Amino acid sequence: MEKKGVYLEIYQSSIQQINRVATKSGLLKCLDKSIYYEAQLIHKFSFLLKNEYFNDMDIDFLNWGAKNYYEMCDVKKSVLYNEQLQRLSMLFSLVPEEMRHKLEWDGPVIR
Repeated sequence: MEKKGVYLEIYQSSIQQINRVATKSGLLKCLDKSIYYEAQLIHKFSFLLKNEYFNDMDIDFLNWGAKNYYEMCDVKKSVLYNEQLQRLSMLFSLVPEEMRHKLEWDGPVIR
């Protein structure tokens, strides 16, 4: 799978989760914090999906957006957590060798 395909999978699952939560009743909606983490993860995807190839914006996303999601979220906060970690790990594996030195961490550890 290529970069755009992985981003689209992350985006689609996040949007579906946000929509599911948005249709819940008021109290349930307030108690479900998953939409915060999913929205934070995808909020810059309109920029990331513009290019076919990796650039500095992708590296910034992996260094900040992906790392924040990995460290701040968990399976109790979002049912998508493990799936998203697999996708984020796939993105890390797709980073071209000549750009890997810009990564500030190795990516998510999947347990």
